[in-house]
Amino acid sequence: MTGPFCLATLFMIILFLSPPLQCQDSIPEIHVTFSSKSRSINQVLDEITLQTGYNFTYNAGLITGKQRVQFSVDSLLLEKALDSLLQDPQFAYRLIDRNIVIYKKNEFVPIPINLENNRFILKGRVLDSRSRKPLPYATIALFGTNLGSISNQEGDFSFKIPQILSDPLLVVSYMGYKQMLLPVSYPAEEEINILLEREMVPLQEVIIRYADPELLLSEALNRIPSNYMDDHATMTAFYRESVKRNDHCMVYSEAVLDVAKGPYPQNSTGDRVRIRKGRKITDVSTKDTVLIKLRSGIYTSLSLDVIKDRPDFLTENFLNWYDLEFTDLMTYGDRLVYVISFRQKSHIQGLLFRGQLYLDQEHLALLAADFEYNPELIHKEPGLFLVSSSTKIRIRPTLARYHVDYRETDGKYHVSQVRAEVELKVRKRRQWIGARYRISIEMAITDVIPGERLRINAADRVNPRTVLSDEPFQFDPSFWGIYNIIKPEASLMESIQRLEYNLQEINE
Repeated sequence: MTGPFCLATLFMIILFLSPPLQCQDSIPEIHVTFSSKSRSINQVLDEITLQTGYNFTYNAGLITGKQRVQFSVDSLLLEKALDSLLQDPQFAYRLIDRNIVIYKKNEFVPIPINLENNRFILKGRVLDSRSRKPLPYATIALFGTNLGSISNQEGDFSFKIPQILSDPLLVVSYMGYKQMLLPVSYPAEEEINILLEREMVPLQEVIIRYADPELLLSEALNRIPSNYMDDHATMTAFYRESVKRNDHCMVYSEAVLDVAKGPYPQNSTGDRVRIRKGRKITDVSTKDTVLIKLRSGIYTSLSLDVIKDRPDFLTENFLNWYDLEFTDLMTYGDRLVYVISFRQKSHIQGLLFRGQLYLDQEHLALLAADFEYNPELIHKEPGLFLVSSSTKIRIRPTLARYHVDYRETDGKYHVSQVRAEVELKVRKRRQWIGARYRISIEMAITDVIPGERLRINAADRVNPRTVLSDEPFQFDPSFWGIYNIIKPEASLMESIQRLEYNLQEINE
């Protein structure tokens, strides 16, 4: 077994910002023809899309797409046709790649968080347009900047937008769904719902573009030097970690980090991190918090960058250990994505992985990977997930799942989002019923400066063995200022509030 995963476990998220998009304020001088006595605005826009090849996006709060209209034009310029359809001189248009964004220019200045932080907070939820089910870990990026965040497990997000941007535009992405370009209107609603539509790949595309999975992965590995970032970068990250015993949160801690990201060639300089701001809260009344010490920590999380620290399924000898299968063709934004499944060969007795790899059809860059330790064998290797433990307890790992995303900036990819989740069953000797421990770590890179090399002094550098929950931080609810964070889930907020209450009771 190779790679960093024999050393650690975690649940971590690193932001997956959207691919770079090209923007201009004027729309093409294309003529359209249309005649109908009673069609909805959505149907008219769909017909214009068929004629022009351009898609339309807008805030549903500004335009009632189901409204029926009488609309007839004959060889009229596209912009004038849209003016005639929408009948509102305040509407403006922005062309982004093959998308025309319809929006109203803002006349109001948003209210900042406070006088010191010139940011406006936008809150919302990302949902499937049909089922209305939340889409966890959707990417929310601010167009024209390197700022971004992600939705949490419940699809909720909060995003801090610089007040200086008069007409900001969010780019919302999710694997297998159409990318949403959402203009932000002021004054904003208290909370917005962002509805993403599934995007199906036509059958002929699946047939035409089928390829041998072994050849695809081999070529993807060969292209790593040309596809991935070969220079340093400075990143800002939001990080959080927690430990739960059954359904009880024992530790919750979070921080804003400066990350000095090294280039991708193997054996290059490792990544370095310093903590800019941090806080934690701990249920000190829990009696067994020191029985086991689960492996986690900031450096452990960064080691899940599988292009830089490659596990065995991304080495040249992957065929020695794994069987591959081409299982799907899907979309991400405007990209076609190959999905390759892998699992360890049946004759191998040791603990390996299984999962899916998502390869960009054009460049064969790894866009994402979902993988986990073989659930049938993971119970044999409890030592993978522990720093130390008492001889008086028995530990049985039940799952260890991971996810990583990559993002393209200036033609080169770099790590963007990673998640993982580990669960163990723990019981003391002579106990019939034990406890279930779950550790989670999340990290969201909220800003990136490619080509900038950040120097972090040795005294400020986070030690590779550091577990954030061991650090002496105070929990402060109004802590983060201008930084984007992952919005805590409702269940997590309840746990934090219980922890705060317990601490108050103890201190009194």
